[in-house]
Amino acid sequence: MKPAGIIALIVFLLSVESAAYSQKESFTPEWAYGVNGGLTFSKVGFNSYLRVPQESLKQFSGGITVRYISEKNFGIQGELNYSQRGWKERTDDTVHLNNYARSIAYLELPVMTHIYFDLGKRIRLIFNLGPQISYFIGEKEIERVIKDPEQDTSYFDMPVQRSFDYGLKGAMGLEFRTKAGSFILDGRYYYGLSDIFNNTKADLFQASHNQVMGVNLTYLFR
Repeated sequence: MKPAGIIALIVFLLSVESAAYSQKESFTPEWAYGVNGGLTFSKVGFNSYLRVPQESLKQFSGGITVRYISEKNFGIQGELNYSQRGWKERTDDTVHLNNYARSIAYLELPVMTHIYFDLGKRIRLIFNLGPQISYFIGEKEIERVIKDPEQDTSYFDMPVQRSFDYGLKGAMGLEFRTKAGSFILDGRYYYGLSDIFNNTKADLFQASHNQVMGVNLTYLFR
């Protein structure tokens, strides 16, 4: 390579390194705190000889949010939420004639990796993904209509047997950044890796894990 070309390459590499260093230096880590709330649409993943057809049970969740963005496009987000889950058995079914719905309340703690991409000066596309642990705090029967007394409904009276719940949570949405703070609208999904009832071969259910979709609005101030 000619000397002029070598000099040009060195200048180019130094310029790239300087720009990267300047960009890194100009980024300021960001703490944000706030509240969140929204709707949950839950089911329970049953595995049993019983047929338990379901439709989503609509309820709500809400809590507090803390987020720390440590570098450009990456950070971590934690929440402490009160969440209503449970299941609702599908009605008007020719095989399953009984109507039943149960609300199950949890305190949940998700800790998620936060990733964002700027779509403009004040709009970001965001992704959150990470583990979640939850603790059962109560349950309530919402509906019970027995049309077929010969069908096994013993589980209607079976309380939640496992208080500790864990799984994975993910979210995708948009963040609108204003002078008053950030407003985030996202869709969420939680997949439980544990069961709410005992799951030995002698038990009624071999699996009974939480499955929750949600729509959430979060307000954060920086």
